[in-house]
Amino acid sequence: MVSTIDTSPARNESLLSETPYRSDTSPLSYGNESEVNQDLMTTSSIQLPDLFSSIMSIDPVVNPSYKKVKAEAEAWISMVFNLNEEQAQKNTEANFALMNAMWAPNAGDAALRVMIDWHHWVFAFDDQFDEGPLNSDPVKAAEEIIYTLALLDDVHPQVSPEENPLRHVFQSTWFRYREVTLQARYRNRIRKYCLGVLRQVGVNYHSSALSIEDYMNLRRHSIGTYPSFSLVEYAHGIELTQEIIDHFSIRTCEEVASDLVILVNDLLSYRKDLEQGVRHNIIILLKDQGHTTQQAVDRVGHMLAAAYQRWYSALVELPTWGEKTDKEVLKYIDGCRNVALGNLHWSYSSGRYLGDEGQQVRRTQILNLPPEE
Repeated sequence: MVSTIDTSPARNESLLSETPYRSDTSPLSYGNESEVNQDLMTTSSIQLPDLFSSIMSIDPVVNPSYKKVKAEAEAWISMVFNLNEEQAQKNTEANFALMNAMWAPNAGDAALRVMIDWHHWVFAFDDQFDEGPLNSDPVKAAEEIIYTLALLDDVHPQVSPEENPLRHVFQSTWFRYREVTLQARYRNRIRKYCLGVLRQVGVNYHSSALSIEDYMNLRRHSIGTYPSFSLVEYAHGIELTQEIIDHFSIRTCEEVASDLVILVNDLLSYRKDLEQGVRHNIIILLKDQGHTTQQAVDRVGHMLAAAYQRWYSALVELPTWGEKTDKEVLKYIDGCRNVALGNLHWSYSSGRYLGDEGQQVRRTQILNLPPEE
């Protein structure tokens, strides 16, 4: 059984008009990446692989309620987080709403709002452990994780914005989410995500040297994709038993989608990570193992190509469960791909990683680095 892919033009195409360029580089030709665009490269730049190939070549569909729900969600989060005008503008430019609108193009307004509110929480929550005060403090990090997971207890008292705005936002999304029947799966994935974040803090604290395999296993839990799959499942009303979710082919599609998010994130956030001293990035890991920066980037290109092949191999092994279930399975698999697809397009259009250079980087596939690099 092979997943159907919507190849129709994206709705609200103007929302993505800032990303009109699609590279013509061959999807799997990673042998001479550094030879392309040499006239644009400097000693402080890298040549990126084509990130818009294979299952990432499809144009994303944007939820038609995107702008309306974005405005409502950003106004609320600005109030709860007590953002000043500059901070609110920065959040607007980060545009988490666009990513969610591509993840769940058919979601209703209320479900899309839960997703956007959740992502306002998760990025602020995660930043504490990436470049914030909990980056290398396992004790305080564990305390924050314990308090956060306790919010999923139905008898936990309500947290006010004044008491703790971050926990208030997370608890608010849980109160809305728990009305559906996916609570156990979501809770389990949140728990694994939080424990993954905590393990990442431990690696930072001990300056542990990881293999590529260990790094990917760690990041699959700490990147936040598995709770995101549950959010898409919730937003699109997908109904699948745990037994079906646990099938090898579906597990592989989830893992591939997670890997695509990890690798794209590490490539496009590399400059930001250098500037902020963040070390959990596969480029930095590969350089520590003796690769040049460009060799590390090329290695990631090969990992992307291998991930695409794993996706298609998983679909070949996908069984059938009957018409009703198969429709739900296809919706779920497409949802997993949309998480990776939305993250890719958002990474270029958001100001979070590339500032106002996103479309130039997409067009040229050249990422300029700090001079000291």
